[in-house]
Amino acid sequence: MKLLALLAASMAFGPAALAADDAVAKPTSATFHVRQSTVLSDIPPGTKLVEWWIAIPGDSRYQDILDFRVVPGPGAWRIVTEPEHGNRFLYVEVADPRTGSLSATVEFTVRRESTAVEVDPAMAGPITDSHRRIFADELRRDAPHMRVDDAIQRMADETCGGEDNVATQARLLLDAVADRVNHYSIDPSVPKCSPGDAEACLEQGGGCCTDLHSLFIALARARGIPARLQVGYRLREANVGKEVDPGYRCWAEYFVPAYGWIPTDIVEADDPDGPGRARWFSGLTERRVWLNQGRGFDLAGSAATARRVDTMVVGHAEIDGEPARVLPDATGQRPAQITRTVHFTASR
Repeated sequence: MKLLALLAASMAFGPAALAADDAVAKPTSATFHVRQSTVLSDIPPGTKLVEWWIAIPGDSRYQDILDFRVVPGPGAWRIVTEPEHGNRFLYVEVADPRTGSLSATVEFTVRRESTAVEVDPAMAGPITDSHRRIFADELRRDAPHMRVDDAIQRMADETCGGEDNVATQARLLLDAVADRVNHYSIDPSVPKCSPGDAEACLEQGGGCCTDLHSLFIALARARGIPARLQVGYRLREANVGKEVDPGYRCWAEYFVPAYGWIPTDIVEADDPDGPGRARWFSGLTERRVWLNQGRGFDLAGSAATARRVDTMVVGHAEIDGEPARVLPDATGQRPAQITRTVHFTASR
């Protein structure tokens, strides 16, 4: 019965239901002027070298950087590009910092566009061998935190059954995640801050946005559907002109032949006060900044770093070769060492 109910819900992915839900909105765009300040704290006395990679926005399908500048920071800096995914970072290097904290600021003008994809399952093509070769990374079953284990495979197969339409399967899996696990804003008992792990998300019944989207990505890959993670933050209307910590927001993209990559935000989709799942399962508003894509960032090339970084929320830092905390420690007594605030204004 659950499968039949989910399958019925998936039919709402078609044009008629989307229009009825006002899910397919006309694309809108907005231009934002943003000052992004990042702080690295808790630097021990006697530190010899700090290396710091700060996530900064780049150009993407729905985002154009119109202007960008670095406010003179605490040390030598340059813009570096992570080779595997093409993500950009502000790299700052400070020798003998002689201070317990460092700060770095970038200012940029970004034009963002909303997207809303009207998906008709009848128009979706199959995943082919060519797709599997092109999107091998987006189909990895052994990716850190998004591993397809027996439990993930079982959930994916039980959810989709004999369905082989890519668009319908994606909708079934999105509904399954939204129905089975909760974001901490809905269920305060689940972890609020974590690296974002598909297996942990199932075990704990939810978590942060990265938990939910990692679970969806693993489920999609279990059914042979390419899927990948996106990370950035939102520019909420209530925060215009204020200096705030925007937190971070991740979302996922999944590939449907004949439609391409479709963005989805399961957390927004499950908001009882929002515009509904149909809107958020196949699109985003313009009010967010995209920073990077993927997991397993290769930041090697410096004297101290030779490891891949799987959690990229605000940035990554190494203090005399030791990674800084990007999340609070397990006890909750020691906060993240890298924090971010944002001030922005908007014009359409």
